[in-house]
Amino acid sequence: TVDAGVRDWMAEKGYDPQMGARPMARVIQEHIKKPLAEELLFGRLSHGGRVRISMVDTELAFDIEETAVH
Repeated sequence: TVDAGVRDWMAEKGYDPQMGARPMARVIQEHIKKPLAEELLFGRLSHGGRVRISMVDTELAFDIEETAVH
């Protein structure tokens, strides 16, 4: 889940008046995909789970709810 504050942050960071929304792909790659990939491969999401992305001050925060492993 992505909070409204994150969507606003992405719209601001991922838009350039000259390039339009082209920078959005880089913003998503660097700030969302990379951290999630690390958690999926080596961290708390290696067995699945849910993620909520929110803003804390000016930084993205990932709240991870791990799936119970039986």
